[in-house]
Amino acid sequence: MAKQKNYKKTLTACYLGYVTQSISANYPPLLFLTFKSTYGITLEKIAVIPMVFYLAQLLIDLAATKFADKIGYRTCMAASQVLSAIGLASLAFLPELVPVPFAGILISVVLYAIGSGLIEVLGGADCGGLPLCA
Repeated sequence: MAKQKNYKKTLTACYLGYVTQSISANYPPLLFLTFKSTYGITLEKIAVIPMVFYLAQLLIDLAATKFADKIGYRTCMAASQVLSAIGLASLAFLPELVPVPFAGILISVVLYAIGSGLIEVLGGADCGGLPLCA
């Protein structure tokens, strides 16, 4: 008899990916007033932040379909988690380190948007039953 595969790790990785993606999409907007008061960023520039996030995520969504097969799904999923974590963590200190705080915020946004885009493309396929992270 053939041993049945257990996809428990795959399913757990998928769920954690969606939690990470949710944090990436929903946490930074909670900081918009803080960005305005702390760094003096105008509302026009604050409106650019979600646009950059979704644009970067969309570009990665399109690109990931090409390079995920070459690099490997497991590697891409691990990279997505790392990039999301680095992007969110850098949001805490990068605006203080660069001369223009808004540039630091945008760099952080692009980093976690790349991770979130990878999670969206690869995690969505993973939860569909493909054993990408197992």
